[in-house]
Amino acid sequence: MKKIIPFLLFFPILFACKNDSQQKGGEADAAIIEQTNVMLLCKTITEMDEETGAPMSEVYLQLAESKVKVADINTCETITPDLYEQYQIPKGAISAAGGWFAGAGDYLYLIEEDGNYVVKKGEIFEESEDNNYNYRVIAKYSKTGKLVN
Repeated sequence: MKKIIPFLLFFPILFACKNDSQQKGGEADAAIIEQTNVMLLCKTITEMDEETGAPMSEVYLQLAESKVKVADINTCETITPDLYEQYQIPKGAISAAGGWFAGAGDYLYLIEEDGNYVVKKGEIFEESEDNNYNYRVIAKYSKTGKLVN
């Protein structure tokens, strides 16, 4: 009986340590999402909104098996790499999308920066004098798919 008591006291400690290490693993144990499994996707909501008279689209970031909405824009089409320079998108961009409607355009691109997947959005208007898209970060995700502030 004396040998069983220390074992019974030690057993819960062993079990607790195992659970603690599993919980701490979280982010480190999560699967890394490779560049081949991330992209921007367009979804047309309506060709012509009855109230505004403009088309409506949503842009999603595909991260392996999950999708997250990153923007609402008027028109959206995939932009191929041969057109990146025309839209001031860096050559290293993973994916790009956007479109032009009624004198204005919204454009997005996905790039890897500092070990994260970063979505940047820019816009340009017909009357723009500097012809600059002024891209800014709108979403940033770790390579495991977690939102980064």
